[in-house]
Amino acid sequence: MKKNLILYFSLVCVILLNNCATSSAGLATSNIPFGDRKYTIIAPVTDEVSWYGLDIGIMGSSFNKPPIEPLIEKMIHSAEADALVNIRYFNEKSIYLFFVVHRFGISADAIKWDNAPPTDRNKRK
Repeated sequence: MKKNLILYFSLVCVILLNNCATSSAGLATSNIPFGDRKYTIIAPVTDEVSWYGLDIGIMGSSFNKPPIEPLIEKMIHSAEADALVNIRYFNEKSIYLFFVVHRFGISADAIKWDNAPPTDRNKRK
């Protein structure tokens, strides 16, 4: 009985202590080039997404494609904006045995163009 308890305790310790987490962060000026066009900041926006994967040793794979582009489009449409500027992002990866949880977050300022000619994004509204 005592040996089984020690074995179970050791197994739980290995599972809990065998996790790994990494993260990175970055900064970008905007999601589209805009040169010297004038704009107005309408609102700050923040959102994040998660997706899962499998990691065995040096081989890793995601179960689906990272949903980063839909995240940006969702943020633009939620603020009824034309683009995002002052983008700050983070990418976090946590490994639990063989499973990987990826988390990607963005915070930015949503903008509207001042006296902008119609674009494809404006026509969709």
